[in-house]
Amino acid sequence: MPTKLSANLDFLRAVAVLLVLAQHLLYRWQVGQRMGIDIPPIGTFGVLLFFVHTCLVLMYSMDSSHFNGFSLARNFYIRRAFRIYPLSILAVMTAVALHLDSEVNGVPGLSHAEPIAMGRIFSNLLLVQNLMRPGSIINVLWSLPYEVQMYIFLPFLFIWVRGRRFVSWHLCTLWLVSLLLAIGRTQLAAHGAPVGLVARLSLLEYVPNFLPGVVAFTLVQVPQVKSYLWPPFVLLLIGAYVLSPRAATGWVLCLLLGVAIPFFGEIRTAWLRAISKRIATYSYGIYLSHQFCIWFVHDPLSAFPLWSKIMVLAAMLIAIPILLYHGIERPMINVGTTLAQKWGPQSKRVAARALW
Repeated sequence: MPTKLSANLDFLRAVAVLLVLAQHLLYRWQVGQRMGIDIPPIGTFGVLLFFVHTCLVLMYSMDSSHFNGFSLARNFYIRRAFRIYPLSILAVMTAVALHLDSEVNGVPGLSHAEPIAMGRIFSNLLLVQNLMRPGSIINVLWSLPYEVQMYIFLPFLFIWVRGRRFVSWHLCTLWLVSLLLAIGRTQLAAHGAPVGLVARLSLLEYVPNFLPGVVAFTLVQVPQVKSYLWPPFVLLLIGAYVLSPRAATGWVLCLLLGVAIPFFGEIRTAWLRAISKRIATYSYGIYLSHQFCIWFVHDPLSAFPLWSKIMVLAAMLIAIPILLYHGIERPMINVGTTLAQKWGPQSKRVAARALW
């Protein structure tokens, strides 16, 4: 199995975060209303692409860690905690300090709100808002609980598939089972099941979007498709979702993506590789900070000319993720890696590169 598909996966990750950013810009500036059209939820599909990407990259990371059993799971959980929580906690506390909340009075993004209930703050800090008190203070946080909860199972999926042959069809069967469970959960919601129960089962809706990353990991890489077709293929998936923006479409497209990834050659275009790598590196910071940037130019700078707001927004979207990465994200990744190595077996302190 390959240890990485860096250029192609960097492109996939960059496209995913740009879709999220584009959706929120279009929604906040009410572009659809002004043009008399419905803007499809392209950002939602961007998150689904993240789910496939995340599972695949983390499988590669565990494969290169050389840990086994409980040591593997412990190493994985420590590294994930220091990768995800520092920036998400900072984002939540910043929103609370500024009295900002999402979806206040129908505003598609952050805006000033009444003091937020402590229970809701804690559920967002722990990234369990789908299990406790629902509602993300920053709307982009909705996806992180599903990632954290999927992390619980991922090391065990890796242990199951590691070193095996011809397990892809077993995983496809597992994907079909997860699909049935996801459909069952949506049917419960449609037929008036208790809101609390439906919320606590919400992870089931996204398991079919995560598993294709594991499927991609188990497939033997045979780059039979030319590398220059990878960007059009990803754009084709986006176009298919735009035409039918439904959960079922996302499930099928994610599986198609997972199956297709190993068959594409690596992108060779230097400028595209460089841009994709740069955006992918700072993508988590972009994901968590862009709503603050949009709020800042839309509310505090509301009286400023449009051209100046665009310039400030562009500068913030570039500068803040870079500062977050080098000031918090990367140092915390290093702390997590150090602790995971320190608490691992003395003979196997070989840490995987932090791919996400």
